[in-house]
Amino acid sequence: MREPLALYRALLRARAKAFAGDVRALAASRGEIREKFEASRDVDDALAAQRMREGREAEEFIRLHVVQAVRDDAGGAFKMRVEPSHVDVTIEGARESGSGGGCEREPKA
Repeated sequence: MREPLALYRALLRARAKAFAGDVRALAASRGEIREKFEASRDVDDALAAQRMREGREAEEFIRLHVVQAVRDDAGGAFKMRVEPSHVDVTIEGARESGSGGGCEREPKA
């Protein structure tokens, strides 16, 4: 029972950091997280394990791949603050492995 609660809290922390200052995104993401956990309340062990894996992947994706952009008042361009955790992360349109795309860390040299 502690693992789902820890994952729930980790997802809330990740979304709070990713969407800091964006009231609509914070509310929508909190509602989505809550909805997913409520829908998973009374599932069998196999489905619960699958949803826990999906939740961990979602938390990692939010933490590593979501960057908030804010429109610059002066010129209309967007600005974003890139965290150290985003530095070596790339998003490929298509991977040679045939998976059709995805996100992965650049290999360290």
